[in-house]
Amino acid sequence: MPPTELLAVLRRRPFEPFRIILSDGAVYDILHPDLVLVSTASAHIGHPAVDLPGAAGRIRHPEAGGATESVREDAAHLRHFD
Repeated sequence: MPPTELLAVLRRRPFEPFRIILSDGAVYDILHPDLVLVSTASAHIGHPAVDLPGAAGRIRHPEAGGATESVREDAAHLRHFD
């Protein structure tokens, strides 16, 4: 998926939460537009902080088995939004 498509969904107003489904079946709920950082080749997906809405409590890399604290997802694996 091109980064422009993800950016378009993130920039919709009013923002509506959505779900990212990866090519391997992994699913990420995007509850706030500030929790996704889009680059030309990847997307960094943050998980919401409990005490600060709109901020990431942690960021995970799906390709690392979800175990790392810094996560980057290759944009080629982003398939669709629900």
